Amino acid sequence: MSKSDKTGKKQDTKFKPGESGNPDGRPRGSRNATTLALEALFDGEAEALTRKAIELAKTGDIPALRICLDRLHQPIRAG
Repeated sequence: MSKSDKTGKKQDTKFKPGESGNPDGRPRGSRNATTLALEALFDGEAEALTRKAIELAKTGDIPALRICLDRLHQPIRAG
């Protein structure tokens, strides 16, 4: 499809062959700033946090138990 601009001329809105989206957009493999911030926050703490979640699950903490079980097996979806 083509669109008309104010002068009445038709604009070609299709992408050029082999070029889709924004070719100068976000580089492939770049990560979100939030992801980078969380990785920096948890750097070196993952093992301690995992151990604590397991300890809480063993004492009967239901949310901690659910977190641990969800990591072992994906939740079953009804449907």
